Amino acid sequence: MGSVLGYLVAGVVLANSEFRHELEANIEPFKGLLLGLFFITVGAGINFGVLAESWDIVLLLALAVIIGKALILVGLALAFRIRSSDGWLFTLGLAQAGEFGFVLLTYSTQNRVIPADTAQSLVVALSMFLTPLLFIVYDRVVLPRYQKASNEEAEPDEIEEQAPVIVAGVGRFGQIVCRLLRANNIPSVALDQIENLRRIQLKSYFGDATRIQLLETAGIAEARLLVVAIDDCNRAVNLVRHVKQLYPEVWVLARAFDRGHSYELREAGADDVVSETYYSALALGGDALTAMGVQPERARRMIQSFVASEKANEDQLFNAWRNIEEGIHFSPRYAQLFMKLEESLGHAMREDERLTEDEAPTWTAPTDNH
Repeated sequence: MGSVLGYLVAGVVLANSEFRHELEANIEPFKGLLLGLFFITVGAGINFGVLAESWDIVLLLALAVIIGKALILVGLALAFRIRSSDGWLFTLGLAQAGEFGFVLLTYSTQNRVIPADTAQSLVVALSMFLTPLLFIVYDRVVLPRYQKASNEEAEPDEIEEQAPVIVAGVGRFGQIVCRLLRANNIPSVALDQIENLRRIQLKSYFGDATRIQLLETAGIAEARLLVVAIDDCNRAVNLVRHVKQLYPEVWVLARAFDRGHSYELREAGADDVVSETYYSALALGGDALTAMGVQPERARRMIQSFVASEKANEDQLFNAWRNIEEGIHFSPRYAQLFMKLEESLGHAMREDERLTEDEAPTWTAPTDNH
């Protein structure tokens, strides 16, 4: 017992030391093997005869352990001011008996603290088995109630104006759109569930932009453009779908998080989709080219060739994605088209290099010496 406890304390100390990253890298390849070995050991130690004969007692003891720990955790949550759904998550997530309980049971039996016939690992194992059920209860019962209460408490602002442009979501992406519109004196209505933008005098209305009633109050029926930049992927897709069904004449510009999300937005009816990282990655890629000795003007043309190559294959990739079966994220046909995109991109780059190979070197790459 002492050696096991010593190993545990040593592990905790090292996990918070400067060697933690090296330790993590060394242990990572064996993590799955060690977890499997642990659970195999737990399963092999279960006495199914005792479980069959005294399943009711074992179940009651497991529930008693969970309830007892839950009561203690509730007290700790109140003491440390962990409120609302976080308190429930804290309580239900730690209510089961821990893995160290097996060590304590073995040590107690060996030292005759508790009788051997009752010191079974079944109670500890069953309490651990019930933990996923507790998380299901949290996700399906506890969390929705708090979310509903939060939505009911946070009343949306009363929208006092309408504009030809509505921006749904004014986070790090949408606020740039709003600032650009404001700088060009284009009236717009910004909707989001954050209030920080008022500190920088960027007018926005607090409310759930996915609610059609709120959009109607903002003038979606007369609007020319809707910019969708909310942070939730599924809600963004649903918003685009509902708006295009009810107001098909409104032009919808949507922010995508990745290629798959952009396809979902296009399928929902978005007229134009822009990935939030696409153009910033192109800019950084251009800087990488110039840092490696490519002339800035040629780097700019290579970026243009890259964009043109992707645009030329965009519809084919989208159609291939639409035919992908559910559960398959990268079908053979999609992979073939993607490789075709890479080949055409390489061809465009080599063609540009052939056309510019006689250019005089008027620029040199930056060095570390400033």
